[in-house]
Amino acid sequence: MSNYLRNNDEDARDSTSATRRRRRWLATGVAGLTGAVSLAGVSYATTGVIGPHRLADVKWSTAQQLKDDQGDRHRDERDTRARDRDHGKVREVPCDEEKLIEAIDLANRNHGGTLRLAPHCTYELGAYNRETGSALPTIQQEITIEGQDATITRDAETNFRLFRVADGGDLTLRDLTLKGGNAASFKYGGSRGSQTPAGPQAPNAARPTTGQPTVGQPPQVPGPQLAAGQGVAPGTAQVATPQAASVPNTGAAPKGASAPQAGNAPHAASTPQGSSRQLDATSDGGALLVERGGAARLVKTTLVGNNAEGNGGAIANYGRVDIHDSKLNNNHARHDGGAIFTAGVLQITDTRLGHNTAVGNGGAVANGQGRAKTGAQAQTQGKAGTVEIQQSTIEGNTADHNGGGVFTAGGFVKVSRVHIKENKACHSGGGVYAADTDLHLDHTTITKNHASLDGGAILNTGTTHTTTGRPDNHTDATTTITHSTITTNTAGRYGGAIFNGDTHQPTIDPGFHNKPPTNTTNATLTLRDTNTKNNTALNGGSIFNNKATTNLTTTTITNNTATDSSKTHRVAGGILNNNGTTETDHKTTITNNDPTNCAGTVKNCFN
Repeated sequence: MSNYLRNNDEDARDSTSATRRRRRWLATGVAGLTGAVSLAGVSYATTGVIGPHRLADVKWSTAQQLKDDQGDRHRDERDTRARDRDHGKVREVPCDEEKLIEAIDLANRNHGGTLRLAPHCTYELGAYNRETGSALPTIQQEITIEGQDATITRDAETNFRLFRVADGGDLTLRDLTLKGGNAASFKYGGSRGSQTPAGPQAPNAARPTTGQPTVGQPPQVPGPQLAAGQGVAPGTAQVATPQAASVPNTGAAPKGASAPQAGNAPHAASTPQGSSRQLDATSDGGALLVERGGAARLVKTTLVGNNAEGNGGAIANYGRVDIHDSKLNNNHARHDGGAIFTAGVLQITDTRLGHNTAVGNGGAVANGQGRAKTGAQAQTQGKAGTVEIQQSTIEGNTADHNGGGVFTAGGFVKVSRVHIKENKACHSGGGVYAADTDLHLDHTTITKNHASLDGGAILNTGTTHTTTGRPDNHTDATTTITHSTITTNTAGRYGGAIFNGDTHQPTIDPGFHNKPPTNTTNATLTLRDTNTKNNTALNGGSIFNNKATTNLTTTTITNNTATDSSKTHRVAGGILNNNGTTETDHKTTITNNDPTNCAGTVKNCFN
């Protein structure tokens, strides 16, 4: 249908002059008229004059328009080629921190590119942007930095992180060391009082406000305790605790801070309840902060000696981070994720995470944020992301609360062909603590980890909510372990290898009679083609199943020990099923556990 209004008045149509109708006819080139005839029609229709001179004018105008269109197209093509050349251009950066800042700023303005640092140079950064909390310009384009064994380090008494990647930014670091970054909460522009900018919408939780971060002592648990990686020992377990990192000064902007730049201020976040001052993503990511919509890739990169007053001693990720063939050692977070905190997508391959510490949860990696509760229950505070760790080593990390190696508060986590060893949790989950998580471990070795409370190697639990005085248990927590070895782990209380189920003040009913399982299932644990051996706990030397479901297929549970000498309740060195359901197939072997193989109802288990 035409967009024009039709005139249905026949008289009006007939009154149109013959000259006007002729002009319309000529202008449309009716009857197949083309070339000069059509041009002549256009000339007459527009001016009422026809002749060779007018026809020439029309021809010239048409040719000029075609020429202009071609010129615009050529200019667009030249601009596109120029952008492609700029993006692919490699810029050499002299061994000068000011030149590095200029090079990143230029790459941001020229559609990205590759920066090649001076070989073996140390770039010492002494000032930062008060709007972003970072020393280097915010990454806003696709930028690659070829380190050539160079180091970028903080060289100032003031505290700031090194890199920040904004929405749309894409940073690749290769053959580079990031050292000494220290993310701290700071005042926006130095003139807005206590208002602080937030990066992404980070999860908030109450955090320490003043003084040095105090690494809590392990709780005193009655009964025999175990030292990490050792056999049975009387008394209380002594758990090594990380040395606290210095706390960044969060007062007024220091003299070394550069003037704020317009347009880079992130949105402010709300103040968490119970906190005397505002802490948000500005205190996350000591070396690198990746915001939502941003991405970073680290190849042959070392992150060492970085600190965050919030989450992620080395890296805080709310977008996507891929780490390959790298090292993250001796980093510290005052809250969660000694090396890495993630609420986005994280992939780690061929990488070592060693001797990192967190005052909160996740000595090496924290997926989502948690807060310690009585009885080692971690209530989730922020959304978790997706994590995949392959062919890597997680060793010697410590968490003051849960998850000495890895802590995850939801989402999906896959661990494949990884060594998780000699990590410590001052509460629970010496190797891995998983709450409300879909966790998969395959071809993984978990050895010599220690938890002061429950789950020397692994703790799997659903978050417990209390309503009307009764626990309302969820089944969101599922852990599947295949083709793996869990050996020589220790727990001060329950589950030397694995604690599965409700962590809210777990107690063993007195007496020796087996009770039917409860109707609630807090978590589900599945083991296939897996071997658990030489693990030790007060009770449930290998597995403690508490108000949950455990399924074993073609699995071996042998030479595990429970040290509880009580004569008033059940004790099992292999599996203690406490008000839950434990199923085994005929190919599963449960033997040579001390003092007994099983307690509670465990199918196909014989003492």
